[in-house]
Amino acid sequence: MASLGARLRANVGAADPSTAAAMLLNFCSSTGIVIGNKLVMERYGFRFATTLTLIHFLATYTLLLACVGLRVFERKRLPLGPVAKLAAGSMGFVVLTNLSLQYNSVGFYQVMKVMTTPTVVAIEALFFAKYLEGPLKLALVPVCAGVVFTAATDFRLNLVGTLFAVAGVLVTSCYQIGAGSLQKSLDCSALQLQLYTAPLSALFILPFVPLFDDWSVGSPTGIWEFEFTTANTGAILATGAMAFLVNVSIFWVIGRSSAVSYNTLGHFKTCFILVSDFLLFGRPLDVKSVAGIVLTMAGVFTYTHLKLDKARREKEAASVSGGGATAASAAAAASAVAAKNARLEELVSPTSVAAGGVGSTLRAGGGEVEALLPDGGADEEAFSPVERERDGAGRAGLMKSATD
Repeated sequence: MASLGARLRANVGAADPSTAAAMLLNFCSSTGIVIGNKLVMERYGFRFATTLTLIHFLATYTLLLACVGLRVFERKRLPLGPVAKLAAGSMGFVVLTNLSLQYNSVGFYQVMKVMTTPTVVAIEALFFAKYLEGPLKLALVPVCAGVVFTAATDFRLNLVGTLFAVAGVLVTSCYQIGAGSLQKSLDCSALQLQLYTAPLSALFILPFVPLFDDWSVGSPTGIWEFEFTTANTGAILATGAMAFLVNVSIFWVIGRSSAVSYNTLGHFKTCFILVSDFLLFGRPLDVKSVAGIVLTMAGVFTYTHLKLDKARREKEAASVSGGGATAASAAAAASAVAAKNARLEELVSPTSVAAGGVGSTLRAGGGEVEALLPDGGADEEAFSPVERERDGAGRAGLMKSATD
């Protein structure tokens, strides 16, 4: 016991405080945005998910302007057309995932976000002839089975919430596949891109606010009858701040942690969010409620392990074949590092801040960085399907979904 304590103290002492702080900030903001949004909707009665999304977009834009003023990053002029396409697409999946959180339990919402990875895999196999290896396909079977079992036994299962969840998965998957090259062609950082997409997304969402939320004058359940207090207003604004912190912390974490550490953090966030459904939102603690979630997470862990192992083996093979490196090979390695850094920078979705979440994510998975791209290269394969949150994650930059 003494030796174990000594090793623990040594490991803690050897840890980089700034890395620990980055991971703690990412954990708190990614889990806090999901729990915070649900508390705002359930405990404070602000059941206006689309309006809340609009507030997140506006809060994001305001805080990004503050970052520009503080020289955290530089503003870059971007073409309006491509940026508007990204903003419109991201607005769609953010609204749907927030509506999914409003109408579903936190557990069902979170496991449905995990379905983004199998959906991306299926779409790419059907339409782009891109296929996963056999073991990876098998690892996705318990993921899908767990989601189905969770849905069938969910204590708050309802048709409207299920339709929003399924639509959110489909729109997010298509957006991930189609928007990646568009974002890359703009040659800018995610924060520079968000400075453009956040206000545009806020503009695009305006026509949908009265469509999905009750803005009828005189309606007893309308937003005009909602009694704003210091407590609920502070909670609403806090979710906007946490949405912003998700992406800031992702930048910080990606630059300081390994793929294994990052995936472990992602799994921990997902498990914490699922546990919160039992502790805070009344999910029954019985075998049926737990079984589907456990099955889903078993598939997620297996899938991530296989991806990480494949990336490791490919890296070792490249290292062996490149023995006796020359100046040319060194230059190639430097180029690969630069490419990886560029890809990692894309892990932050242009809209995950406004979305407020873990898949996503960021992708953003979970939340996210809540989903894993299929067979996109060893660098991409180191990331977990739940960090799409994720989360997200995805071709648009492994964006996190609206409330991860």
